[in-house]
Amino acid sequence: MALSRVAFSFATIGPSGQLNDFYAYWAAGVLLNRGQDPYNVAALAAVQQAAGVYVETGSGFSYPLFFAHLMRPLALLRPPTAAAIFSTLSLVALAFAVALLLRSLPRQRWPLALTGGVVAGLFPPVIGSLYFGQANLFVLLLLALAYRAVFPGAMLGIAGVIKLYPVGGFLAALTARPPRWRVIAVGIGVLAALLLLQLGTGGGTLSGRRGYFFGPDTYWSNESINGWLSRLAIDSNWTHAPLPGLPVEAVMLAIVLLLTVATVLVLLRAPDHPWDGALALSLWLGVVAAPKNSLWNFTPLLLAITFIVSRLAGRWWLLVLGGIGWLLIELQAQLDGARATIYQASPALAWFSSVGLYGALILGGVCAFVLLRPGTSGRPAPLAESGLGRAAGAFQAGP
Repeated sequence: MALSRVAFSFATIGPSGQLNDFYAYWAAGVLLNRGQDPYNVAALAAVQQAAGVYVETGSGFSYPLFFAHLMRPLALLRPPTAAAIFSTLSLVALAFAVALLLRSLPRQRWPLALTGGVVAGLFPPVIGSLYFGQANLFVLLLLALAYRAVFPGAMLGIAGVIKLYPVGGFLAALTARPPRWRVIAVGIGVLAALLLLQLGTGGGTLSGRRGYFFGPDTYWSNESINGWLSRLAIDSNWTHAPLPGLPVEAVMLAIVLLLTVATVLVLLRAPDHPWDGALALSLWLGVVAAPKNSLWNFTPLLLAITFIVSRLAGRWWLLVLGGIGWLLIELQAQLDGARATIYQASPALAWFSSVGLYGALILGGVCAFVLLRPGTSGRPAPLAESGLGRAAGAFQAGP
């Protein structure tokens, strides 16, 4: 389903944006192969232009260096060939991740598995990740393994060095009773070891991008709290500010702090602190609190959706609320497609430039409610589901 919708988008939207993000990864790999700085935006754009790849370079490569090293073999290939391989591997990662998540549902039957696969394949962030050539589907696979308690510390550490927000998953281990110190120690150890690749390579460093990450940003695809507040306070290419002068950074920090405190309280009060739900909510916080975000970075919300479905226990209204959150994320994708005209009539329409964020907040709220009021699931605890889970749990999930 995901592939068919992406193919339809390729055919109808035209070349704008197709595999845009992958070509930034590819060019970063090229620069590393040449011993140059992958964070040099001008050099990155020059590589893309020389290869005949004309995309929106934007802020360039904005990931830890580990992921650029992973791109070095693909950087030896022509861009179309490299993109085809990357997209194929992304689809394989998506299939395995969805299979892992569906396997966690109780009393699974083929209609449920089929419906779940279709919903996951049509989830707008998944479509966007494939369309733009994003790394999110590889991260999703790592997080799905962590969700199933398969070496969760290592999976979170690797995911966190590709995209920074998965480090929020360590909150689930920290708030457990007792805390899962092995998960934290292994995860932080893996994360630190891989981040060491940041040192001494082509003179590049991500620390110089601090202003980019934390300053106000009105860019249309920034579906973070920062992006929402920035468009409310500052005119952008597509929107007019309804609240000019709003102190974006101060309000952003206040909202993020409130969400963090609320999440920690939920995790501490959740009966039995189930690992899957605690991880889903912790990753949700990492996603919505990130200062730079795109709609396709909402892909890990599939974990929260899976957890909600696994604990419905006949409460149909939870499915309705979750469906509203899902539909708002879908609506965001449609509004962004018409961004050049849809937001122009009135400053008040800028409030609709972040309906995807509103949908994510709804899903997080439902996930938190289910954690506090779990109902019955009829399934064993995650660490006892399989021999692999038991082995992983014995190795990493102990106190």
